[in-house]
Amino acid sequence: MNADSTKFEGCLLGLAIGDALGMPFEGMRTSTIKSMLGGKAGEFMPCRDRGLRAGQWTDDTKMALKLAESIARKNGKVDPADIARAYVEWYDSGDLRGIGRATLEAILNLKSGKPWNESGKRGEFAAGNGSAMRCAPIGLLNCGRPEKMKEDCRLDAVVTHNNDEAVAGSRAVCFFIARGVTQSDLLEAKPELVSECIEYIGPCEVSRALERARKLLIEGAPAEAAVYALGTSGYVVETVASAVFCFLKTPESFETTVVEAVMGGGDTDTTAAVAGAISGAWNGLWGIPRRWVEQVEGSAEIRRVANELFKLA
Repeated sequence: MNADSTKFEGCLLGLAIGDALGMPFEGMRTSTIKSMLGGKAGEFMPCRDRGLRAGQWTDDTKMALKLAESIARKNGKVDPADIARAYVEWYDSGDLRGIGRATLEAILNLKSGKPWNESGKRGEFAAGNGSAMRCAPIGLLNCGRPEKMKEDCRLDAVVTHNNDEAVAGSRAVCFFIARGVTQSDLLEAKPELVSECIEYIGPCEVSRALERARKLLIEGAPAEAAVYALGTSGYVVETVASAVFCFLKTPESFETTVVEAVMGGGDTDTTAAVAGAISGAWNGLWGIPRRWVEQVEGSAEIRRVANELFKLA
């Protein structure tokens, strides 16, 4: 394994930074965000409607940290029963910051006594991005164990999103994260990597959307047009394809990647969180603008968690 701890830090900080950068604009159109900013996103902003200050993040980062906490508590094991308890603990804290409908339903099921393998929402409306947004710790933990990563993604996802596309979305995100922390050269971050990811996760809607993203990358499509075409809703198929496009469009620039993800509108915090986690895994801590590392909520704690995962990996 060629990974180093600064790439683990970059991944989790990248997730939190993308989340915090997109947080004030969730649900807005690109045109609205542009009119508010007079240009592109570039600095953290508060969201008074949600009671969040500049640099604070949402449920995306909260759940990722709870997942990492469970993994550490179980000494490197992805234990869905313990993960379920961690998510219930988060819910009971009251600091929810935008909990998704499927996740809320699953946690209420857990609180009513349902086991982890029966708690997750099923059916087409369970194909949300709630597991893809939080799965980064699994990609880090299993960066040298791709088959175990597949199963661990499933075990975490089904707790809240018992849906094949949700599982595939987590696997795709973790594929890019695992490759990022073990690659030493950003030249490997190219459209052909999408084909490897598709082979890894198998035929599904996530794969078909990733193939569309690959074609748009080869055609040189501008980020704004491509992300609009791929979609930015809470549907995991759209989130993963748009986040991967934003990263592979500018793999050497963490800042450009997360800003373009935010400017796509829609589920801005989650698209940018996923794109940020992937870009952070490839670029590492030192590839992230220092101002964001210093200003994002809980920076030191996130770095500590990342280093604990590094030791476990």
